[in-house]
Amino acid sequence: MPKSSLNVNWIQFNGIKYSIIDFIKKQSNESSELIYSVKQFIQDWQSDKQYILQKTSGSTGSPKIIKIAKSQIKASAKATLDTLELRAGDHALLCINPEYIGGKMMIARAIIGRLNLSIAPINGNPLIDYKGSEAIDFFSFVPYQFERILEESPEKIELLENSKAIILGGAPVSEILAQKIRTKFKKSRVYSTYGMTETVSHVALKLINSNENEAFKALKHINFSIDKRNCLIIHAPEISGNQQLLTNDVVNLLSPTEFHWLGRYDYVINSGGIKIHPEIIEKEIADLLEKYTIHNRFFAFGLPDEKLGESLNLLIEGQVDSNFIYDLLKKNLKAFHAPRKVFSIDHFVETDSGKINRRKTIDKLERNSN
Repeated sequence: MPKSSLNVNWIQFNGIKYSIIDFIKKQSNESSELIYSVKQFIQDWQSDKQYILQKTSGSTGSPKIIKIAKSQIKASAKATLDTLELRAGDHALLCINPEYIGGKMMIARAIIGRLNLSIAPINGNPLIDYKGSEAIDFFSFVPYQFERILEESPEKIELLENSKAIILGGAPVSEILAQKIRTKFKKSRVYSTYGMTETVSHVALKLINSNENEAFKALKHINFSIDKRNCLIIHAPEISGNQQLLTNDVVNLLSPTEFHWLGRYDYVINSGGIKIHPEIIEKEIADLLEKYTIHNRFFAFGLPDEKLGESLNLLIEGQVDSNFIYDLLKKNLKAFHAPRKVFSIDHFVETDSGKINRRKTIDKLERNSN
């Protein structure tokens, strides 16, 4: 990337605008991890190295370091910029951790697409103290941040509504949050993303404020197929670096560019010959708990069962009335959708990127039960 292109647009931090090159020079003594990570990525991008090193999130296995070619980053950035119709001079906000691929790609899109970029704090509600005067065209949040903003800073909805696009990634968007988005957002397009570190962030987007049956749709120049397990195969060689990338995500493939995500193959519960996707059950449970203002995090999981092979169970974070929740679900859900038992635990185990680590949380529950 020619260095001259880094002088075209500005990067804003603490209310001061810099060219990207001046930002690196003038923030050389800034000690925050956020600014260090931003500078490090820009410097890596300017370097003669043909790749960057990136740690995976560890949400479905042990975190690992992978090499991502700069050509992959450029292809991914262009696919997003083209799909969302973002243009040079548009204004993006960085408020997700640039230690992870989602944050790095916001910086890369700004450089490659010649966007202006403002940097906000990486916290639960990055807009709570945001004082910028310019409109923002492009936001990227994790769902937890977006939920916090809607709850704590409703006055910021106008700022969000005036954007071209908002993407939510890093974790699934709950049906409760999706309903809030459909109610509150009529102008700006709010998307759920599908992707992973190995695909250099997202390869598909689902428009949330459309309808409940909206599918994930591929970015430009990306196609999908499935294997015999109905797990998604991604065909995006310029982005993934492979002719095809096999995932463990079970989908209903509607066309080579559209699918409905059903859940992780690793999490499927085989109960009496019936294959249950916990993620689908969790949407039903979320709707019920919302009616009783129970907002604790939870997930469904399987346990060995002598008769069924596996039984469906529920694990909730924090102090709850497990008996009340069990009775509520038993009364309102189909027989094979109602958990056999409801467990609670003080805190879920999380990955470094803040996702729930289901396996380690279940291990913690088992240790506490012994």
